[in-house]
Amino acid sequence: MKYLVKIHWSEEDQAYIASVPALPGCISHGDTYPEAAAMIEDAADAWLASAAKHNDPIPEPDLAAEEISRLAPLLNLSKLARLSGVNSHTLASKLRRGTRFTEDESRRILDALHGV
Repeated sequence: MKYLVKIHWSEEDQAYIASVPALPGCISHGDTYPEAAAMIEDAADAWLASAAKHNDPIPEPDLAAEEISRLAPLLNLSKLARLSGVNSHTLASKLRRGTRFTEDESRRILDALHGV
């Protein structure tokens, strides 16, 4: 899947809850982590098919922003900016505002994240 998937255990529901933050309302669950992962793929496919059928806008994945979000607790943004060659103010501003990274910025950030 080209979108970030978040999966967590819900004590209240006694199930793994999976969501795709870029696709509003795209949520599923499963008794096991792998089951939740499989179910969210089906839910995302259905979400995208419905959006296409109704000519609703389909969000473009911003993999760099999603990967930064996923790794946020572990990241030092100044170091990431230095490793990727993206200006630290640009990086912080785009993350804070939710502005998309350019294709070049995204590639450089992902390269730096995977090299860290």
